[in-house]
Amino acid sequence: MASADNGQLPTSLEEVEALIRQLYSPGRSDQVVKTQETLQKLQRSPEGWHLASSLMNNKDQQIRFFAALTFIVKLNTDAKSLSEEDAEALLQTLISWLIQCLETSEGALVVRKLCSTLVAYFMQFSTSWEKCIKHLMYCLCTNETHPYRSLVEAPETAVLVQNLSDVQSVALFWVAATLVEEVGKTDSNSMKQHKFHRQVIPNVDDIVLLMSKYITNMHTESTDGKVKQEAMKCFQAWVSYSHRAFIDDEIVLEPLRNLIEPALACLLDDDLYETTVELFSDVLANYSKFLHSADFSFLKSLFNSPWAQERYERLIKGDFDFDSLQFGMFMIAFGDATVTDLTKDLEKDPQSQQFLSALSGLLGAEGYAIYEDKIYVPALEFWNTLVETMVDDIYSVEGEHPPWFRAAQTLVMQAIERCWRKSQFPPAEEFSSWDSVDRIAFKDARRDFSDLLQQFFLTIGMPLFQVFIDLIHKSAASMNWAELEASIYCLGSFADTVSEDSLRDEYLDKVFTPALLDLFTDPQTEVPRVTMQSFLDLVIGYSEYFKERTQALPKVLTFVFQATSSPALAKKASKAITRLCSDCRNILLPELGAFLQQYSNIASNYSLDGSVKEAVMEGIASIIQALENEEQRAAPLEQLLDFVESDVEQCLLLLSSIVPPEGDQYISETSDIDAGRGAMALDLGITALKCLAGVAKGIQVPDDGPVDLEKKESGPSTFWTAGDGSRVQQRIYSMMCRVYDTLGNRGEIVEEVCDIWRQGFREMEPGPFVMPPNMAAQFLMKANFQTPRLVRVITTACTLISGHRWGAELIEVLSALLTWIASLLHTLGEPGNDPELSQTGIEFLLRLLPKYSQVLLSHQPPSSLEFMFMFTLKALAGSEPLPKQAAADFWATFIGLPNQPEPLQGSINNAIQHLGPMLAQALVYNIGGHAARSELDKLSDPVKKLVVRQVNAKSWLEAALLDASFPSDKVSDKDKQLFLQKIMNLRGARGTNQVVREFWLACRGTNFAYVS
Repeated sequence: MASADNGQLPTSLEEVEALIRQLYSPGRSDQVVKTQETLQKLQRSPEGWHLASSLMNNKDQQIRFFAALTFIVKLNTDAKSLSEEDAEALLQTLISWLIQCLETSEGALVVRKLCSTLVAYFMQFSTSWEKCIKHLMYCLCTNETHPYRSLVEAPETAVLVQNLSDVQSVALFWVAATLVEEVGKTDSNSMKQHKFHRQVIPNVDDIVLLMSKYITNMHTESTDGKVKQEAMKCFQAWVSYSHRAFIDDEIVLEPLRNLIEPALACLLDDDLYETTVELFSDVLANYSKFLHSADFSFLKSLFNSPWAQERYERLIKGDFDFDSLQFGMFMIAFGDATVTDLTKDLEKDPQSQQFLSALSGLLGAEGYAIYEDKIYVPALEFWNTLVETMVDDIYSVEGEHPPWFRAAQTLVMQAIERCWRKSQFPPAEEFSSWDSVDRIAFKDARRDFSDLLQQFFLTIGMPLFQVFIDLIHKSAASMNWAELEASIYCLGSFADTVSEDSLRDEYLDKVFTPALLDLFTDPQTEVPRVTMQSFLDLVIGYSEYFKERTQALPKVLTFVFQATSSPALAKKASKAITRLCSDCRNILLPELGAFLQQYSNIASNYSLDGSVKEAVMEGIASIIQALENEEQRAAPLEQLLDFVESDVEQCLLLLSSIVPPEGDQYISETSDIDAGRGAMALDLGITALKCLAGVAKGIQVPDDGPVDLEKKESGPSTFWTAGDGSRVQQRIYSMMCRVYDTLGNRGEIVEEVCDIWRQGFREMEPGPFVMPPNMAAQFLMKANFQTPRLVRVITTACTLISGHRWGAELIEVLSALLTWIASLLHTLGEPGNDPELSQTGIEFLLRLLPKYSQVLLSHQPPSSLEFMFMFTLKALAGSEPLPKQAAADFWATFIGLPNQPEPLQGSINNAIQHLGPMLAQALVYNIGGHAARSELDKLSDPVKKLVVRQVNAKSWLEAALLDASFPSDKVSDKDKQLFLQKIMNLRGARGTNQVVREFWLACRGTNFAYVS
């Protein structure tokens, strides 16, 4: 006997049956795969039709199921092999089999698959079986198979419907539902090509009559509830399909709307509730136009009925089972679909008022949001939508509030109170026991509430601010920490919204009171961590307040510095210190010594995260920046650097006790000899560099600082480079070098060092971190091909070019950097070997244009310059998107360079004449189908520059289009000439992008007819 093991196909029906049984029996996965492959070969073979017919009467249900499946496979893959007579005979066979199955009470497994087979037949022969539903009704009613052409002799559909049994009706519902589900899966192009929507329309009236028989109350109560369920599921499928037909072809399946009213009544039937509520929730959310105004009125009254009230009460009392939650989602879907009408009818319609009050009540369901209460977030989303409606309509009537506004405002305030309660954290132990997904979702829900508050503030203003000030006072007095935290959190939500309000500080005077600050600074009071965190956020959000209201500043600073001693609060506290010091720098100048002392206390805590120390240093450095002149800044900066240098020395001391492997330039990641000391040294090195970066940020002149219009122009100060401040600069450079030279094989070290350099490059005024460009270049060029995060080093070099107005010395520096870049690209070889490195290398070349074009064109030796040009061309013709985009930018800029003085212009012209044909070939290769669609706009830029700037562009592009390397065989030479003519005529205009896209589509062969 042939089997799946030896790869031979079975030679008898018995062998096939044995394989089918083997497929559906438990067994090894590899054996199942082999069996499946063998059977699939049989199904796809020319004998597949005969095989399916032979198996369909087998006594084994699994074999009959496989027979139906085989018919589906053949219809999907080989329908074109059937003649018109064969197709008609196949339909007769399938219908006859269905009649037989229903007469013998065949199981649902086979009947459902057979129904899917009939749908597969329709998908292939829809034009010759248009009224498929009525034809099936006719055949089932008479229990015999009739040719489709005899349908003209059939009784009216209403007569057929009344004579169908429940079992026959269920089968028809399965066919009808599967029909629209399968048609609905078809992509839009195929849908239009085969006119499937038009083929489905003739069946609507027929299936509606059958569904009506079971959905309306006219049918006898003896009907099996399962048949009604299938009728509702079929209705659901057709309504869903109706939405698709409306979107695709503006087809409204009007007869379906006649069933809306009786279908809505099915909500009250427990057996049909789940299907019905799912159906109408989906309709309300996605296709509310399907419903009549009377349907909306019915639903509104239904939601105010005792039936709805009973379900509503269960839900808000904590019943979040599936059907209960479905009801809540149904309410919300109705609210979303009618939100505009609900709000505008508030004044005149008690039902609207009652329904919106109920939706507000959903926010107060029992249990913690997310973890227990599953309706809170969807309900909150509705109220966000309603508030957005209020914001849109607030001034719609000649600058006045619309009549319904005050009533809506009252309802939103009730909703806000419930959300405030829901936003309160559970006890810490309970919250930490939650799943991490639930904890994150709870915090996300708080942010959603924050969004609602910010939106609603636009409609009501500072009275909303006052609500949370009152809640802060009330909860602080009673030490209700959960309420206090939620109130502080809510008040913090308005930080950006009220920043321009002239009354803000008066209101905040009532927040940052001595009593509240004493509560947070009292060592005898144990304030929960989450409440402390929210208060720190409040300080950060309103840090500008303390600039004008200095009376609270000392206690606030005491609080934030105390908080740095707590690992859980240190990061937020350090951020608060940064913000307070930055915003209040001038006020805090007299306290500079105290701040340095405070940092001394912090610095001894080696367990503190490096980013915490960095933030505190940034804050102190911003106070130093406020000193009147550079000379005054040097001494306190030296003190800050002493702390950094202490970390550097400790780092190097630890490393010196570790013997590196022989011949290794660096200490290994965490030494094989002493992992503990190696890791500690690395942490100290990172911390030291982070602190330097913090000082570099803080010492910068603030962007919003005052501009002295009477200040006389003078040359840049040399205090930091050649004066007494040069010692500070040398110390900074020395510390960076010492850490980098020993730990430069660690990516974190490289990252931090580059951050320090970038801070200096950003400055427009001389400063301790604004070092001469030759020092920066000398440092950056220490990196080689083995350096981790080399891309970061190159992007830092790019920042050097554009980040500061350097003098003539920069030309020599850039020449050295270009030689270094060229060496790295030589080592890399091909752009595809490291796309990110290739991209940044090309971006460096791009940054040289146009200001430093002479640096690029005078690069030596000439072979190295040619290599870099060729490297960009390879990137342009390659498959990696990042280097390709960078290369496209480079060539668009290079071709479009403005005229330069000689001999530079001559060098540019020579380069373009030499490389132009290769550039054209790379561009045409992409446009001819190699590029991704998303790359075409970027690739169009150098094409447009070529056409506008180069007289030889046409001949170069033409040669590339006709070259043997052109990647597509789907366009003719005539198409290519037409494309060339179009882009030449456009002369770089915006329409070039569209012409390029159309030509690319034609080359890809995506059914695009390339026309003029």
